[in-house]
Amino acid sequence: MRFRTITIATALAAGLTGLGSTVSAYAPHKGSEHPVVAAGRAPRAHRTVGYSAPTKLAPQMGTFASWQQIWDRDTDVPLRMWGPSIPFFGSTASPSVAESAARQFLAQHLALLAPGSTTTDFTIISNVIDGAGTIRTVGFQQTSNGLPVAGATIGLTFERDHLVMVSSTAVPNVVVRMPVGAMLATSLERSAQDFLSTANISTHVLRHGDRAIVPIIHERGTKPRVDIEYRVVDTVTVEADRGAGQWDVWLDAIDGAPIARKSNLMFASGSVLFDVPDRGPQGTRSGKPAPTPTTRPGLTGSLVKVVNSAGALVTDSLSLAAGGSVTWSKASVGASDAQLDAFVFISTAKKFVGDRMSPSAETTAFLTQQNTVTVNINQTCNAFSDGESENFFAAGSQGGDNCENTGRIADVVYHEFGHSIHFNSIIAGEGVFDGSLSEGMADTLAVSITGDHAMGYGFFTDKPTTALRDVDPVGVEKKWPDHADGEPHDEGEIIGEALYDTRKALQVKYGDAAGFNKFLTVYYNVMERAADIPSSFPAALVGNDDDGDLSNGTPDQCEIQTAFALHGLTTTAGATSALLGLKPPTLTGNTIALTATSSTSNPLCPLPTIASATLTWELQGGTGADIPLTLAAGVYTGDIPTQPSGSVIRYHVIVALSDGTSMAFPDNKADPDYQAYVGAVTQIQCFDFEGGIGDWTHAGSSTRADEWEAGMPLGIGGDPKAAHGGANALGQDFGDGTVGDGDGDYLDGAKSWAISPAIDLKGFTHVRLQYYRWLGVEDGAYDQSTIFANTMPVWSNLKSPGDPQNAEINHIDKEWRFADVDLTPAITTGMPMTLKFEIDADPGLDFAGWNLDDVCIVGTADPALCGNGTVDLGETCDDGNKNDGDGCSSACQTEMGSGSGPGGTDSGGCCSAGTKPSGAIALSLFTIGLVLRRRRRATK
Repeated sequence: MRFRTITIATALAAGLTGLGSTVSAYAPHKGSEHPVVAAGRAPRAHRTVGYSAPTKLAPQMGTFASWQQIWDRDTDVPLRMWGPSIPFFGSTASPSVAESAARQFLAQHLALLAPGSTTTDFTIISNVIDGAGTIRTVGFQQTSNGLPVAGATIGLTFERDHLVMVSSTAVPNVVVRMPVGAMLATSLERSAQDFLSTANISTHVLRHGDRAIVPIIHERGTKPRVDIEYRVVDTVTVEADRGAGQWDVWLDAIDGAPIARKSNLMFASGSVLFDVPDRGPQGTRSGKPAPTPTTRPGLTGSLVKVVNSAGALVTDSLSLAAGGSVTWSKASVGASDAQLDAFVFISTAKKFVGDRMSPSAETTAFLTQQNTVTVNINQTCNAFSDGESENFFAAGSQGGDNCENTGRIADVVYHEFGHSIHFNSIIAGEGVFDGSLSEGMADTLAVSITGDHAMGYGFFTDKPTTALRDVDPVGVEKKWPDHADGEPHDEGEIIGEALYDTRKALQVKYGDAAGFNKFLTVYYNVMERAADIPSSFPAALVGNDDDGDLSNGTPDQCEIQTAFALHGLTTTAGATSALLGLKPPTLTGNTIALTATSSTSNPLCPLPTIASATLTWELQGGTGADIPLTLAAGVYTGDIPTQPSGSVIRYHVIVALSDGTSMAFPDNKADPDYQAYVGAVTQIQCFDFEGGIGDWTHAGSSTRADEWEAGMPLGIGGDPKAAHGGANALGQDFGDGTVGDGDGDYLDGAKSWAISPAIDLKGFTHVRLQYYRWLGVEDGAYDQSTIFANTMPVWSNLKSPGDPQNAEINHIDKEWRFADVDLTPAITTGMPMTLKFEIDADPGLDFAGWNLDDVCIVGTADPALCGNGTVDLGETCDDGNKNDGDGCSSACQTEMGSGSGPGGTDSGGCCSAGTKPSGAIALSLFTIGLVLRRRRRATK
């Protein structure tokens, strides 16, 4: 069982538009507390974006039709727009000119940026210029009924007297029921504390916050309308009585009922030298000078104040000769060493940001004030920032892991200061504190200071050479939204990797020193201006621009775009595969076909081209080969050689690009091959769920856990946007409000299952399950997705080898996948068979769960009876031998040349494909007919 941090930040901030500030803990292990919503449907896990205006809004775009855009698909509001700049002379140098220009622009375009609002709903919350004096940002806070709308802002960016970018996290058509008067403070406090007590957390009240309107944004999927609830809330901040923990609890201002909660922890004549490790206590050490000149040791300075949670600060009397130096060392006493280490590491991080970046006056004020750094907290295996201070835990064990004192590990200290500097650098109205984004920002600061793309060595004392995270991994690059699983540290790796790839490209272009300086400017602008990970790319462009016009490109746009495109963060049309028009391959007969139709891309930075496409196939449990696909008329094709009847083929296609990168089909590391079954099968019983769930039963370990339903998938929470065939599928929580909390995912910490009716096998002694699946489930080390035939488990998701803490392999389908499972071992002679689809989840991450369609049990001939001269069950012929080419094949199926005939016979072609209902022969005839019937019915 993984150690779970107490952070709630990311998903809740995304769903409730970021009310307040949210900062994350270090999280040595992947996983964090999910957003905690007291009642009703859960908010979205993260923002869903598109790169063009919704069709219904296209006529309103006017001038902005030519601008590049990122749209919030759940609110129909443009998250970011930039294009040919609009001159506003004097706007960079003059705050008053900029404010006037911003108000004028807002009045003209409010219907686009915040539908249903008026100009009086927006108040100025920032008017700041960057440290270089070239970029000014004016930010507005959205209000309604005199109350601020949480996380809802509009920002305008002026560069060199031109408007270059417009930002909006505003929400549309705010309508709320306003409370009359105020509830008693004691009633609100009791409600807030009771909400935490349900998680066995005892708290005391710290303070009361301001009243606000909270938008609870639900993932829209394919639903035609925006789905947002607006609630007026009072805020009570509570703190744990024991250990580290602080939460804002949002309470309905009408009746005091809890709505949601979020964590506030982001998890002159001589010199004194501090003996501290370069990275961690198990590595090299060196004497480092005090951050400010001193003649005696101490841990309270103008920039950093150390607090020892375990007692008094360590002190020493050292003899310092005139003009000499002396080293202060506590290397042998971990709790004492942590005090010296944290003091030096925080001071180093402050100096790095102040010297190497161009912080605004507001951020500079934070850098020059005294930071409180608390060490030796009586907890283990973590560290956190609250936005103003950094906090580190003592050494100890948790969950079977032996953890170092986190104040002694430079990477951890730099990471936590990264949260603090992010929190204090955000430009109000344009940037937003997002937990996942901040994890990437914090990791990037740490690796920028250390010069090492891997971080966290020595965190586990028994694994001194194991890094906790690496922003330049070998193998799979993380992409948005493919790897956006709602867990902040997982998602933070996406932007962390994109930024590191940007750094590498700029260093190749300009050299190490100059390229690094250019990268830091890009990085800091993302820190200031991004609202979340999807909005990071335009923020990077603003930081790289040199002429106040983003439409003509920036000096390093191609390098930035290439790096961000690798991680799904470009703004032209999403991932490279979509831009190249690539779709999953189809299998017809023996032929694999992959279609590529080029799409429009940014002409300033052309996309890579397809260099080659290769099919790799093998018999399940046997051998195979690689086959280069041949291009003709935009389609890459190749044939799998004819295989014996009864074979199962596994295959995948790798597309190599001209820039050295590649794409895999299917794109699922946990199940990296399509399946196809060769030979004739006989339908025993199939379920298409068009008439509902029928005789299937379903249940869970609790009433809340049972989220099974038959209906139309809506693309919410990683679900498909439509059924495999017809209108309906069977799955868990489609987000339609019928069952579950509406997030599209299965419930964590619970077990649930769906069971088919008893199926008469009709005398078949060899049966198979052939079905279509769209499954999202965490690594099998944590969540088990299992198929049972009767009581026998016949399939389960991958349990990753080694240590899944740092290398989870989650099973995430991104298309409908055909799957074939042999059920023969589960047969009880003369008895019917039931199927059971189950998920058993731990209290951590959760995903889309099961989505099932066209589920069939089919029968095949008994191979032992073929050749006996009698046409047995499942055979279409038996000529007394097992020879091919004599009209009756070696599998006792009628031979009809190279094609198919009545009854679904085949000369050996693959008959059930992973991406196309027709597949090829055998079962294909049944499937085609079924799909056509369903489609006709669905269009009535």
